[in-house]
Amino acid sequence: MTSIKAMTLAVAASVALAQNATAVFATTIAPAVETEATSFFSSPVVSAILTILALLYVFLGLAIVCDDYLVPSIETLCEKLKIPEEAAGASFLAFGSAAPEILLNAVATAEGKIEAMESSLSAILGSAIIAFALIPALCTLVAPTSLMISWTPMIRDSMVYIASLGTLVYIMNDSQVGTWQSGLLILVYVGYMLIIFVPIWLRPADPDRHDEFITPAENHMIDHALAPHNPLLATSSSKGYGAVHAEEGAAEPAWLEPVRKVIDLLSRPFRILFAYTLPECGVDSPTRSYYPVTLVLSIVYVALLSAAALYSTRILTAALNLSTEVAGVTLLALGSQIPDTIASVSLARAGHADAAVCNAIGSQVINVTLGSGLPWFLYTLFHGEIHIPYEQETLLFQLLAVIIFAYLVLNLRGVFCACFSKAKGFYVGLSPRDGIALLVLYVAVNVWLVIKL
Repeated sequence: MTSIKAMTLAVAASVALAQNATAVFATTIAPAVETEATSFFSSPVVSAILTILALLYVFLGLAIVCDDYLVPSIETLCEKLKIPEEAAGASFLAFGSAAPEILLNAVATAEGKIEAMESSLSAILGSAIIAFALIPALCTLVAPTSLMISWTPMIRDSMVYIASLGTLVYIMNDSQVGTWQSGLLILVYVGYMLIIFVPIWLRPADPDRHDEFITPAENHMIDHALAPHNPLLATSSSKGYGAVHAEEGAAEPAWLEPVRKVIDLLSRPFRILFAYTLPECGVDSPTRSYYPVTLVLSIVYVALLSAAALYSTRILTAALNLSTEVAGVTLLALGSQIPDTIASVSLARAGHADAAVCNAIGSQVINVTLGSGLPWFLYTLFHGEIHIPYEQETLLFQLLAVIIFAYLVLNLRGVFCACFSKAKGFYVGLSPRDGIALLVLYVAVNVWLVIKL
């Protein structure tokens, strides 16, 4: 327990370090870059196109550093601490998956500007819209059969997410967020951890379960999604749903090969930079023992890339005259959800729909509780209360409630089917027709947001 507390403090210290680094970035480099970018491109269309390309490239860098360095370093940490996989997935590994949202809000909070905090909060809520609508919809369209989803983790994470969302609405009701309010969100996450850990602690000892501690897996989501022969997909769940393995031999579309080559070419600058500055934490890597260094530096890299994404979004909103909420709920949310989307689609194509959908839903608990609560708590601890306007976010909360309600109705409809099904513990949750309905709902919600905000 002492080592776990020490590493928890180390992660918090890393977030604080990243927050300070991005604060320096916010007061020195970013304003100059923003001024030059807006003055250099006289045409708003040219500025918008180049900024979107820059955003996509930043999101590619985020996916690489999280996938190849941050998550493997956390996996190694969990292995060293002998944390069971299902518990590690909901704690340390979940932090790695939600790192873009957490550090995006940390960057915005460190800057102290209302517009930046509105963008980051909108991105966190927009990520939930993607997780409850877009990702399940895509999974139903690529899965070989209707999605068979285990109801226990789905209901658990959905209910905890609703509780965390309700807590967020409560603490933002007067537009003032202090230390104790942000601490409430962290307490919700602690409660979530207790829900995960207590059954494990109370579980009778089983000698056959000695190998169920988490081990670093080859969790390369971009490579898996674009691999030419769909190799073994050993994805350690970042939300506690266990490791899954895809069957080999599935044929890949012909158009995927050139796409993979283009992405490989574009990602080389990032891969070279990270290879020379971050020790690898692979199973056979000689630098695996330096995983704490990789963990800290990866968090700093994610923070800097999140800052770049935040300021690129600001340039884009100025060029297209968009509101910060629209940019956050669409561009920033889509970019931060790229790793989860790629992983979920890959798992669904391999026939592992349970992990594909539940992983995306589980990450949203971390996004709200730690993504909002942790940066706000650290900031208010030293600088006092934060003022965040609540009026514009009300519409996001309402539309998100509609999305969650539709998702639960479509899934819980299958609970009644489970009473007559021989597959105990499972029910037919989502068919392709349900996926199309969720996809239409996702598009409609985003169009409505653009019109209203």
